[in-house]
Amino acid sequence: MYKLEMHLHTVHNSHCGQEEPCDIARIYANAGYNGIVVTNHFNRTDLFGYVAQQFGSNLDVMSDYLRDYFELKDECAKYGIDVFLGLEAAPDFCTYYKYSPPYGEILVYGITPDLVLKDGYDILNFNKIELYEWAEKNGCLLVVAHPYRSICTELDYRYVHGIEIANLHPKQNSHNDKAERVCRMLGLIPTGGSDFHFKGGEGGGILTKRAPENEKDIVEILRSGDYEVIRS
Repeated sequence: MYKLEMHLHTVHNSHCGQEEPCDIARIYANAGYNGIVVTNHFNRTDLFGYVAQQFGSNLDVMSDYLRDYFELKDECAKYGIDVFLGLEAAPDFCTYYKYSPPYGEILVYGITPDLVLKDGYDILNFNKIELYEWAEKNGCLLVVAHPYRSICTELDYRYVHGIEIANLHPKQNSHNDKAERVCRMLGLIPTGGSDFHFKGGEGGGILTKRAPENEKDIVEILRSGDYEVIRS
């Protein structure tokens, strides 16, 4: 079986991430992973505040956002671990950094670096319908992250493809049992992930029968249902 992390943060791209790409590579090699989807936070506050401060470069902020992804890809290659791009997006319509709900984050699978550079600013501005239509057009999947964590409010499930039913962050209560019940009831795609931020937080994700070829192939695996969510 191929062990694939589906929810992971790095220190330079997520304000809550604590580990460098080189350390993540060692941690995940020791934990027996074959692949990682890196899903750093993607919202206006993190991008134009934290990411810009971390790198302080003259590059476009979307290029800076991708730097930890490429570094992690290089570091993990030393251990034979594949790295794929994803987002934990909070466009303006659901960002925590506003005065009123909805509040939530959406894991985006199937996105590529080229799409981030091309459409990153648009993603921040999309409303829920526009984001869904963009995902459909570009072969991406939208999965609500930890929807029943205390900070979150319920998003409109008509405009997503899946729900994260097994968020294994050791310092959060994500009410995974409720997330799974709702996911099954609505017939949405279930996923899981460590929501990795620090050493000791690894352990979640999915098990697949084959290695995904690229980001788009992860979408195909999820749509097929031919995988197992790691629940503990």
